[in-house]
Amino acid sequence: MLRVYSLLNSTIRNVDNLLSTFMESAVNPDPPRPTIEQLLASFGEEELSIQALFKFCYVPAGRLSFLKDLAVPEEWGARDFALLKYLAVHMHLAIAQGAFVWNGDQLVMAAGQLTTAQGAPIYLGISPNTQPEGNPWVVNWVGERPSTPRLPAPPIIGPWPQLDTGAEIIVACEFEHPERRVHLPGLDDAPIVARMSAVAGAITWALKRGQAARQIHSAGHGWFAPVYLNSREDLLATPDFVAPLLVQHSEEGPRYIVRSVLSAHNAYAPARAMVERCEQLPGWLLSSWEEAAEDASESEA
Repeated sequence: MLRVYSLLNSTIRNVDNLLSTFMESAVNPDPPRPTIEQLLASFGEEELSIQALFKFCYVPAGRLSFLKDLAVPEEWGARDFALLKYLAVHMHLAIAQGAFVWNGDQLVMAAGQLTTAQGAPIYLGISPNTQPEGNPWVVNWVGERPSTPRLPAPPIIGPWPQLDTGAEIIVACEFEHPERRVHLPGLDDAPIVARMSAVAGAITWALKRGQAARQIHSAGHGWFAPVYLNSREDLLATPDFVAPLLVQHSEEGPRYIVRSVLSAHNAYAPARAMVERCEQLPGWLLSSWEEAAEDASESEA
């Protein structure tokens, strides 16, 4: 009888606890989770940019440093610029594709395709920011084993438009403005049409040799092409500059529009976000990034 009485009391207490929990949740229900559209709106209009990332969430320096230590070692540049660009692209894509799970009020998603040296995927935990004047979210957890029943897959980069090495290349760079004009080695005094032809020819030469690198931007998918004007002896050498190619589709086929040019190392961060490992990037892009890192180290010394 005593045992039955004890079990009965225990059962009553459990029922009381369940009823109490139910009543508390009824009085103080969890706030509704934001929709994907609401989450994406937090990035603002400059989607896929570092500015949009910071508008969406706060990335504490300690979490970013731990992510670097956890991942396969590589050079991320001054102030981890390339890593922040990587997160800006992959966090936005993960939310847009629903490639995340909820853990209470925490968003859990893969840190893109980043892995540990042993090949384990790395995940991010993103919670509402308790600072009323701060970013709406904050990266508050980085690790390999999130406490979720399901592990989210990394976002899908998606198919890329196939390069047409015979497509028309339209060079629409600024060649005349005293401050914004493009300087071409040995061709600054040549007629504009000659300069446009030199750039277009150098891009075609690089495309036919498989030297383009993928890049993504708010307007869609595109490419980076190295432009060699001084020498084409070494395909691993840093090019004179890099041309971002915007793909324009027409009935006659694709056309590539060049509106600006970049220093080679400035193309690294957007291109790095497109590949699983940095070793998959073209050799000229790796060389230019390494040179820029060495120059930065020397200037700090």
